[in-house]
This record gives sequence, C-alpha cells and structure tokens, in this order.
Amino acid sequence: MLTRLLPMLTRVIAVAALMIAGCQPNGNPTPTLTPDPSPTAIAAAAIGSDLEALQGIADANGGVRTAGTAGYEASVQYVAEQLRDLGYAVETPELEMPTFAEEPGASIALGGGPTFAGGPDFHAMIYSPSGDVTAVVATVGFGDGQEGGCAATDFAGFPHGAIALTPPGPCFRRQEVLNAVAAGASALVVSYPQWPAGAVRRPTLLIPDGMDIPALSASGVVGEVLRAAADAATQVHLSVHTEIHQAMVHNVIAESRAVADRVMMLGGHLDSVHDGPGINDNGSGAAALLEVARVLAEQHPGVRARFAFWAGEEFGLLGSRAYVGSLESDALGEIAAYLNFDMLGSLNFVPFVYDSPAAAPGSKGIADFLVDFLEAAGVGAERHDIGAASDHASFDEVGIPTGGIFSGATEVKTDAQAERFGGTAGEQLDACYHLACDTVQNVNLQQVATFGQAAAAVAVAIATGQLAVP
Repeated sequence: MLTRLLPMLTRVIAVAALMIAGCQPNGNPTPTLTPDPSPTAIAAAAIGSDLEALQGIADANGGVRTAGTAGYEASVQYVAEQLRDLGYAVETPELEMPTFAEEPGASIALGGGPTFAGGPDFHAMIYSPSGDVTAVVATVGFGDGQEGGCAATDFAGFPHGAIALTPPGPCFRRQEVLNAVAAGASALVVSYPQWPAGAVRRPTLLIPDGMDIPALSASGVVGEVLRAAADAATQVHLSVHTEIHQAMVHNVIAESRAVADRVMMLGGHLDSVHDGPGINDNGSGAAALLEVARVLAEQHPGVRARFAFWAGEEFGLLGSRAYVGSLESDALGEIAAYLNFDMLGSLNFVPFVYDSPAAAPGSKGIADFLVDFLEAAGVGAERHDIGAASDHASFDEVGIPTGGIFSGATEVKTDAQAERFGGTAGEQLDACYHLACDTVQNVNLQQVATFGQAAAAVAVAIATGQLAVP
C-alpha cells in the first residue's frame, strides 16, 4: 500500500525511534538517540499476542474473519474489549452491506479436454452472480494498444453470447465486467499469468449492481487453455453458484477521553478475505493500532485520539465509506488527519510510505515525517502512490489529510529494493497475500512493531502541533 531528510528531526521522532526494541529486521542497530524519561515500547511480543488472538478466532470460525461472518464479529468483540480495558470510549456502529459466498463445486470444463475446479484453479469474484454457461471463448484486450478489457473498444466485434477471456487490465475488474455485459458476453474470465494453481486471488467487483454475468479470476494455466480453446472454437462449460445477501456488520470506533478541538484519527480494516484468516492483511494493522492505543493512553493521555477498525474493506472500503458518509461537516472538520495501517508485516517487505500527488493538502507533510522517522530508525523507506487501494481513500475524498505505511503484497521485490532493505529480489513481498497461508507464522512481528512506533510518533506530532496539517 504503498528520501529526503529534514535538516533536523523533531524530538518525538528521536524518542519514538529509541523505543523500538533491539535491532531492526535488516540487521541495522537502532540509532542511539535521547530517550524520553519514561518510554513505553511497542514490543513485537505484544503484537504477536494480538495476532495469536485473531488467528484463534479465525481457526474457530472456518479459517476466516470475513465481514458478515461469525469470525468477523468475534474480531469486533476482541478489539472492542481491548480498547475498553485501556479506558477508551468505544462504539460499534452498525452498517448494512451485501455479503458474498461462493458455493463448492464450481468448474470450467472443455469439451473433450481438461476440467478446472473452483478454489485451486479459479474463484468467483466478490459479487459475481451465479451462472451455468456453455459457449465458445473469445479473447479480449490482449492485442497491442488494448487495455485488457478496460476499454469498451477492446470488445469491438465481440461475438454475442461468448465467454470473454481477458488479461488483468489497468482498471477495477468491475469495469471489465461492465464492458463485457455491454458487449453481450455470457461470462467473463480474467486470467492472471503470474498466479499458479492454489494461489488464485479473489478481486472484488465493489457492488453487485450491474454485475449480470458470472465473473471469474483464474490462474495462468486456465488462461492458456482457454486461449487455445478460443483458437479452436471449442465449447466450454462454466458453472458457478454464489450467494449474495444483506447483513449487518460493525465498525469499531474508540476515542480517548482527552479534550481538544481536533482529533487525530488512526485506522485500518479488521476483516479478512474469503480465503484465509487475514493475519498480515490486516490483523497486523489492527494489532499495531491496539498497541498505539495503549502507548497513547499510558504516555500521552492529553492527546485526543480516535481509532477505527473497519468492516468490509475487502469488499470495497464499505466500513470507512459508511463512517465518513455519516459525518456532518463539523464532525469532518474535527478530524486533523487520518493515518491508515493495512498490511505491516510482509516477510519480504519493503517499507512503503503513502505519498500520492492527489492526496488532500497536508498529506505530503505526513509522508515526509514518516520517511524521516523510518530513516532515523535504520529501516529506510520508499515513497509509494497506492491510489484508492485502502481505507484512507474514504478520507482523501473529503479533503482530510492522510498518510500510512505498507509492507507490500504481490509486488515483486527489485534488485535495488533487496540491496537497500534486504530480503529476496524476484519474489513477492507477501507470497501469502489473500491466501490461506496468511497466518501468524508468516508475519514479521518486529516490522509491525516498528511501523506501529512510527504511527505513534506521527500521531503525537500532529496532536501536539509539532507537525502542522491544514
């Protein structure tokens, strides 16, 4: 979710950097800086305890903590209890959202050829309808100058009733489906060349409206076979059954009891994907937020801070959008800034700092502060424009300054990144992103603690006026 040093770091950076225990994951020692008289560290062990709790919740609830499931509501109860014990005023506002499930037994079968199974070989995208289709395949968006089905012109001459096969284009998958529907396709399959069997992810179509044909994400092998079927005009049978229904879910909103005109807000999503327990994505962000809440309550009781744990991010930022949409202009004006923490513990990490040219005024200063903090801590940082890929987008859209840190997902680490930050070039930053292996065993706890310390530092800096935002 993806340097420039200021002439002098603020005192709060130095204090917080010292509080990071031990050596950093890249082997560099923590710089010797002047300590606070009574520092309280964000420890990797505390992060691990929270992640073990979330893992246990997933294990007891079918291996997931997806919004709309018992695993998610148990996660809500866990974080709300932790925050109440710290003295925060906690609310769990309700929102209604469409939930989604794919039933077992989905298949793609070629006449006289192989059969592929839902799960290892492909998934129905979130909010895909059911479908039972037999048709030929037509390829879309693979040619030079085409956009992978993202442009309506990619579908020029598309044979009505065919199954559309596209590569992943530079747009939301929803746009590809809308274009396929308009062209008369009976189904859409998006093949990801880099995904092997067993590592197929499930994109979201954001909302069910207009999704009138089954839409599948598939492995590279499925794509190769379907392209050959298209060339041979082979009939393909595609069958998938999904369920979409409305459910009530909860955000968790906790605020300190300090009195101030403006509030510093920090958040991250609490829900997992449909296909794993979501311990890095985004138990890591939730655990870091709980520890930041503890540090602020114990060390900075005068800071007015608000913590948010969002529902439905994996469906399309539903929880944060509902919250922002519920606030009147005066309440929006109270929020000094919003910091987002989504995926902090990727094993082959790059320390990305949100830095988007389109972010609301004041966001650039937050990015500069975080980069300076991570450089001072010996971790380093790389600026990254993550667009609208997480819940900060809900605040950006209403002009609230935003910032955040991200350790990487399916991005492949470059040689330059490996040389600077360690890890393995040529491999994904998080090989378990959106998969069942996103467990507590596959999280870099020390890195989560380091990023949590950065969050605490910037929150205090903004709340105390050391870092000015509009």
